[in-house]
Amino acid sequence: MESPSSTVSSKQSVALEKVAEAWKILRPALWPTPLVRSPALEELSGYRVWLKPENLQRTGAYKIRGAYYKLHCLREEGRTRQVVAASAGNHSQGVAYASRQLGMDCVIVMPERAPLPKRRATERYGARLILEGSCFDDALAFALQYAPEQGREFISPFDDMEVITGQGTLAWELLEEMADHPPDAVLVPVGGGGLLAGVASVLKQRLPQIKIVAVQSDCAPAYVQSWKALRDGAPEPLPLDVPTQETVADGVRVRQPGLLCWQITRDLVDASVSISDAQVYQGILFLVEQAKLVAEGAGALAVSALLDPAVRRQMREAGVEPGARVVALVTGGNIDSLTLQRVLERSLVDKRRARALSVRVKDEPGQLGYIMDVLRRKRATVLDLRRSWRSRALASDLADIEILFETEEEHQGQELLQELAEEAKARNFELLAEPSDPGPSQAGPQADSREDADPNKSQDQPQE
Repeated sequence: MESPSSTVSSKQSVALEKVAEAWKILRPALWPTPLVRSPALEELSGYRVWLKPENLQRTGAYKIRGAYYKLHCLREEGRTRQVVAASAGNHSQGVAYASRQLGMDCVIVMPERAPLPKRRATERYGARLILEGSCFDDALAFALQYAPEQGREFISPFDDMEVITGQGTLAWELLEEMADHPPDAVLVPVGGGGLLAGVASVLKQRLPQIKIVAVQSDCAPAYVQSWKALRDGAPEPLPLDVPTQETVADGVRVRQPGLLCWQITRDLVDASVSISDAQVYQGILFLVEQAKLVAEGAGALAVSALLDPAVRRQMREAGVEPGARVVALVTGGNIDSLTLQRVLERSLVDKRRARALSVRVKDEPGQLGYIMDVLRRKRATVLDLRRSWRSRALASDLADIEILFETEEEHQGQELLQELAEEAKARNFELLAEPSDPGPSQAGPQADSREDADPNKSQDQPQE
């Protein structure tokens, strides 16, 4: 069905010869990111899984591919040597790095709350940085106005054919790596749609039977809603403009997919799914623990999706059967250390491996030792311990203590709480109610149902 607002042919697609040309140009500028097999994810998902770790790419994300190729084309055509780009972070680093390498003058507009490592890296590459607005869309609006006023070429982060062609080299490289046994399905994170347009276009031309799964954040679901609206025959113009919310996957926080990206991909995607921030936290934790890879929120979307039983059901409905060869794109790793720490702590709490405990004890030597003895016997690790001043006024001989501890398994934490309750009776301290769960842990794979289980394979619940 044609979108009423269509101005780009739905048959438009990335030319394979252009992608091959871009691959030759980009190859010397890129770092290799060889596929990594993920046995742990295979056990949880029922698929044969490879990770494409673009978080290890130069500038920490795949974005350098499209940015470098676009600037190379501008320089070769002699159109300009002054550029401006808007980005939540990764596109800015790609444009800034490419500008430095190609001798171009670069201005980057980023949201005021863009992660500090992304801002610093952009400036280290020699770009002049302007902070504008609270989200990507604010920065984009400013950059689009700034470009003609300053006589600069605007470098779109996604809705540009040369940028899309550059992103398509990721699929070209993937197929070179899996030439003998190509993938059956690829999971692709999507925000504006540039990566999806390049990857899906190349893969579907080379392997028409391959399944493409687009993965988006619940907090920025414009592509998913547009894709579903198209299939439901909705009359409104597509793609949809959908308000966004704060999300750990800030790299895909886009209100509306690019029109060009949408027209290229809308008939190439076999399944389109969205996942919650709680699930993204678990994907980040999984990559750290099981793959030894550090990914930002947007970069972990594909892995997070594979961990989710509901997504796996949708994949099976789209024809991705258990045992299929699946590639999950890990698209970026530019996450600051404080955010990573908070995400990992939250993930442990959501999995019930970490718990917060409050106790009221006599404010005298030795009282806390009884509690520490129980934690030691249960092989729990104390992550944090502090005196709480948030409770009501206390008698002078009482103290409220908050303890954050981690256990290897959920049941160990429950056993520890039961033993502490018994110890409290014997030692005359009070075990206060466990603080409320800080987040919706039920949103993730912990809510696994038996209907999701592969009848031919036992499945443990991953996490989330």
